[in-house]
Amino acid sequence: MVSLHLLQPEFDPTWRFISEYALGDFGWIMHLAFGLLGTAQICVALAIAPHVRSVAGSIGLVILGISAIGVAIAGIFATDPISIHPDDATFSGSMHSIGAMLDYTPAAALFISLSLGRLEAWRPVKKALIASSVLAIVAMLAFVLQIPQDGQFGPEVRTGLYGRFLILTEVAWLLLVGSHAAKLARLDSNR
Repeated sequence: MVSLHLLQPEFDPTWRFISEYALGDFGWIMHLAFGLLGTAQICVALAIAPHVRSVAGSIGLVILGISAIGVAIAGIFATDPISIHPDDATFSGSMHSIGAMLDYTPAAALFISLSLGRLEAWRPVKKALIASSVLAIVAMLAFVLQIPQDGQFGPEVRTGLYGRFLILTEVAWLLLVGSHAAKLARLDSNR
């Protein structure tokens, strides 16, 4: 996804959605990025499922699974340009929006982090888990709260910056959880 900022500089990253990169000549890269994000969400869910032993953690896994489905839908269907009014959305744009609205990875991160943080094997990363999930929640709230009620976007609405920060926090949490789960799996296999 980072490469798209260089390959398609016509999309101002301060106010244009990352999804709009799917509309340009290198749109396949954005579709691939969504596919990889959804795959990462499923892989992390599968890797940590044996460690989750609480209701909150189980709820988090379900939310993460729903988020992965949403990201997959958003990746399959290209968004409409930001200049299109929501009332004039295409089928593809509407499906993309529905998929994007299903991505509650930050909520999943918080539930899962609280669950895993209680386990001895996850204590070394407990503070990082909680901090990264809270940061993701803050990013999600900031993103949602700055969306204009009338659906009209422009350079004065920093949608792009908030959206990129949100994705960055989600990926950071996935990397943290996934890498620690892989470390624990290696330790188990060496026993």
